[in-house]
Amino acid sequence: MDMILFMTRECTLKCQYCYVEHKSDSFMTKETAFKAADLFIKENSEKAKFSFFGGEPLLQFELIKEITGYVTGKAAEKGFEPLLSIATNGTLINDEVLNFLEKYKFRVELSLDGDELSHNLNRPMRSGGNSYKSVVKNIPALQKRAGHLAVVGVISPQTVDNIAHNAKHVMDDLKVKSYLMVADYTAPWTEADLSKVLDQFLDLEEWYMKKSREGDNFYFSAFDAHIAAHIKGGFKPGDFCDVGRKICAVGEDGRIFPCVRFAGKPEKAANYVLGHVDTGFNWRKCSEISAENLKPRTQCSECSLDGRCITYCPCLNWDTTGSMSKIPGILCAYESMIVPIADRIARTLFKEKNRSFMKKHY
Repeated sequence: MDMILFMTRECTLKCQYCYVEHKSDSFMTKETAFKAADLFIKENSEKAKFSFFGGEPLLQFELIKEITGYVTGKAAEKGFEPLLSIATNGTLINDEVLNFLEKYKFRVELSLDGDELSHNLNRPMRSGGNSYKSVVKNIPALQKRAGHLAVVGVISPQTVDNIAHNAKHVMDDLKVKSYLMVADYTAPWTEADLSKVLDQFLDLEEWYMKKSREGDNFYFSAFDAHIAAHIKGGFKPGDFCDVGRKICAVGEDGRIFPCVRFAGKPEKAANYVLGHVDTGFNWRKCSEISAENLKPRTQCSECSLDGRCITYCPCLNWDTTGSMSKIPGILCAYESMIVPIADRIARTLFKEKNRSFMKKHY
């Protein structure tokens, strides 16, 4: 089972859309982290993902170093190699961190919302000031030294006019090859905002086609994830996030949750606890949560886009509606604009037998 260690709810930033309930001194102890690592080793005998999350996990860098060395050593004794990953806002990356990420071939998910104005608007330093510069200065080194770099950007109503510009800035100006652009579905979106979203992605349609025709090797999730879903034959419950069966998150207090959104709001998620590192998994509860996640999304049954969008993410659904199988209306509105554009791109480039597109998806 993949495991995410929620190292702390503390952070160096004060993001406007953060879904983590902050709490002073909410740091995972060394004892808890090692117990989580032992549980991960116990429950896996082949490749599985071991990740660090927060808050800002690099606030616990010394402990992360210890745990990584321990878990890779124990996994090697058992005959497998864990896939290591970390989600970071990038403000604490230095040469020592880069050496560590390179040594263990970490997959890095780096938060960056776009250009300096857009990024700082929603992601200021907790102490005040510019976080953009501290993030982008390390991108070239991360591109070379991390096992893989994926940059994650959040779209909000405050930055909706700059969606296309921000994607182009990250991928063209900063030379990022993998950009995951997601929306803040908890924000108060208006009809006017959504109209702007459509205009912005129509702009990005032309940009995506141009990059593909120029032979660029890139991944832009807003389109590529939907194209992949169509080729796959659509998603089913459990495909996006198989909580309770194939993924879990350990909170800083040792409780085990379905995913990081639950761990970030432990009081709200009290009924979703899957166990504790002291006692292991409550497999009956795991089965219960898994069954809830695997329920059909009845809201989507008459929709032509059923299986094409992220309505099957139980964590997002729970965080916005209180139910893993209930879809927030804003998600449907957003996806119904993006999927047809992705389909039009795919039909055109497939007909052209575009080499970049065919290599990426076939």
